[in-house]
Amino acid sequence: MVVWALACATGSAAVEADSVTTSANVDSVQKLSPFDHLGHNMLLSAFGWPLGFHMLGGALTYKFSMENNDLMVARFAARQDQLVYGIAFTPGMMMGTFFPILVPGYMYFISDNRALNNTGAVAVQATAVAFLYNNILKAISAREHPDAELNSGERSRDFKWGFFRRGVFYGWPSGHSMTNAAMAMSIASYNRDKPLVVAGCALYAGYIATSMVLGAKGEAHWFSDAVAGTLMGASIGWYIGSVFYKEKVGEKQTPPKFTIAPLFYDDTKGAVLSVRI
Repeated sequence: MVVWALACATGSAAVEADSVTTSANVDSVQKLSPFDHLGHNMLLSAFGWPLGFHMLGGALTYKFSMENNDLMVARFAARQDQLVYGIAFTPGMMMGTFFPILVPGYMYFISDNRALNNTGAVAVQATAVAFLYNNILKAISAREHPDAELNSGERSRDFKWGFFRRGVFYGWPSGHSMTNAAMAMSIASYNRDKPLVVAGCALYAGYIATSMVLGAKGEAHWFSDAVAGTLMGASIGWYIGSVFYKEKVGEKQTPPKFTIAPLFYDDTKGAVLSVRI
């Protein structure tokens, strides 16, 4: 598991540095900041093409909870040998907690490798955006978490829509899955011409999501929490990484166009916002 993370987090640095030094000194490469394109990326991570993956995550959550797939997976996790599953998945839960801070933090703030600094800037931004959106969704959805002794189909469908009705520790979607997928896939997207880095990042994100479902007797998250979190986080990370990748290779980017039109229909008055990307 650690090998996947290392391949994802650091495997791109030496290769990118070598390619840069063939034409110029690494220090001459512009250093990225996590604040570059932040407003643009925050908006389009929610309402650009990643919105399709956010909606897919919601649709799959509805399907898996209504068909009791969430319940079946939770009961499967609760029946397993906790020593074996603890050895297999506790590291993933720990990595999922600390790596979104440690990995981008090291790459951006500590490393003296400019290529790694820039990858870190991309990962910092993607992780922060995913963390913000995840906490908003958790605060609004307030989904009950699994409990090995109390699991039922009704429990898996227990959402208390509102604001901050059950806090943001548990809930939908999985924060570990979402932030780690965003971190990993932003690194993969920014280094998309390096297949081993992309594969390592994808495996890492999948392992974290699996750990959150099967670890701790299955009491951390429902299956659909992890599925939705991974889809949302991966799309956010890939989008943000793509913006910086296109900038890195000199590809021209077309800014989004926003149109607001008044809406009048019978007694309904309002406005329609369209985003062209």
